[in-house]
Amino acid sequence: MRVADGSGTNRDGQSIAPGDSERLGLGLLSRFVGAVFLVVLAALLLLDRAQSGATRDQARADAGSAALLAQSFVAAHTVLLDRIARIAEREPPADSAAVRAAIDSLVTAAPGVRAAWLADSTGSIWLQVGSSTATRLDSAGEAMDRRRRHRATAGTTFVAVSRDSSRDRRDAGVLVSFTRELRPSGGASLGTAGLLVDADSLRALLARVQPATRRALLVLSGRDTLVQLGAADAGTSRTPVGGSPIVRLPDGGTWRVVTSHAVTSPALRWGLWTFGGLGVLLLAIGLYREQQRALQVAGRSMELERLYSDVKRANQAKSEFLANVSHELRTPLNAIVGFVELLRDGFYGDLSPRQIPPVDRIAASATHLRHLVDQVLDIAKIAAGRLEVHPETIVLRPFVLNVASELESLVSEKGLAFSITVGASLPRVRTDPTHLRQILINLIGNAVKYTPAGTVSVRARLLGGPPDSNVHMTPTRSSIIGADDTSARSLLARAPRSGTWVVLQVVDSGVGIAPSDLERIFDEFEQVNAGPRGDSMQRGTGLGLAISRRLARLLGGDVSVESELGRGSTFTVWLPVNPADLNRERRGVAGAPTDVAPPAGVA
Repeated sequence: MRVADGSGTNRDGQSIAPGDSERLGLGLLSRFVGAVFLVVLAALLLLDRAQSGATRDQARADAGSAALLAQSFVAAHTVLLDRIARIAEREPPADSAAVRAAIDSLVTAAPGVRAAWLADSTGSIWLQVGSSTATRLDSAGEAMDRRRRHRATAGTTFVAVSRDSSRDRRDAGVLVSFTRELRPSGGASLGTAGLLVDADSLRALLARVQPATRRALLVLSGRDTLVQLGAADAGTSRTPVGGSPIVRLPDGGTWRVVTSHAVTSPALRWGLWTFGGLGVLLLAIGLYREQQRALQVAGRSMELERLYSDVKRANQAKSEFLANVSHELRTPLNAIVGFVELLRDGFYGDLSPRQIPPVDRIAASATHLRHLVDQVLDIAKIAAGRLEVHPETIVLRPFVLNVASELESLVSEKGLAFSITVGASLPRVRTDPTHLRQILINLIGNAVKYTPAGTVSVRARLLGGPPDSNVHMTPTRSSIIGADDTSARSLLARAPRSGTWVVLQVVDSGVGIAPSDLERIFDEFEQVNAGPRGDSMQRGTGLGLAISRRLARLLGGDVSVESELGRGSTFTVWLPVNPADLNRERRGVAGAPTDVAPPAGVA
């Protein structure tokens, strides 16, 4: 049964249409649609999460930038307080006018600073610069002093938060207090220096950057709120909230920055889910229909799988049968041929004239049968990959002459002209001589069989060798390509691959082969003009060319054919040549004849 085209019959005798094999891919299509269904659903979820994630990332970035601005705010006023403290540590307290003037110039140049003061070691303020209505500085100093007793270390700057009592309690302003201990290098504590900064300056600084999606921004110091921009529910809103970046203070304390952003494009989000859900629904309907369709062809698919398994097992059994039978047939055939040769040699007595023809017929038939068994065994070995190759370096000229001598009697019987054209300057070839001999015997035997009258010739030439190489060979058309050798270039274009080749051509003037049969003749058991079925010795087996091509490819080359009906055929054997083998031992050979005399008895 042939199943290569997907047609045939099942075990119940029902026909299997050729298109059924193409429907076997519907199961894969159904799985593909299901995968697309899952991918679309996952894409919708990922897009939705990506929108929320983008908003959260924007909130985090906003909170981070606000934290950097707040950190710069703290750093700037810490530097200002350090400069005031250095002035107080450098100038004696008695010279308060000079200290006041220096500190007043610094406070005036710093926006947002409400007041600055200096206090002695008892906490009493002895110098105040700035607005007198800012707050009661002695109360602030007492608060700073209490905090100092708990956390003070030399050179530490303290930050505290208080309400501006000068304003209405319903809108009490927030003042940020910076305090630093006055301690000259290596000396005892002289007191404290302090700054009162209006938090509105920090609010103005943070308001410079206002993303469109921000709902609120808070700067928190513990439970106190220093700055609030936007809505009051930033910390409790369900919209994505940024992280809480930390602003580190000089005294070791921290502020937290919290931002709240609204999700962008809610209409886009709803549209995405609407159209995405509709697409998923359509895919689900398509998946259901494809599944139903796949169920209809599932039975046929299983039947085809069983047929394939049967054919595979049958093909394997055929190969094993051919190999085993061929191997077992060789033993009795060798015995038949051996005993026939003993009869012909007179080992059992001289044969009478009437006995000689039957014995010759038996010998020819046994030889033909042994040749057939050898061919079947070779095909089985090649198919199983068990045919071994034993490469050797050979000289083509004597090798081809030796093969031609074996076929001398066959050529003489048909009265054909036989010529051999093998250049002595050809490089040596590394190949398996046994397999190459079998290829040449098959090709020359076919040429003789299908040439009723005319000539059979064997030619050899080198193709692909550069004319300026170091190989000393006769620059003839049979050795290398000449500058005007059009036929050689045309032949080289049909080489199996690029490289250097020695080609052996078997040319005959026989019946020829139709173009439609040029590839079919290399198939197993295929013949053209095979003759009547009853004349098996003349008909042949249809294995010679199949074996020859497979052996040539096993040797790294190939066998090709050119033919024309009524004009003869040309079979070309391609043998690869290693570039290192081109530097032959025989150098300086010039003018060596390329046309050699054929074996004795061959015209």
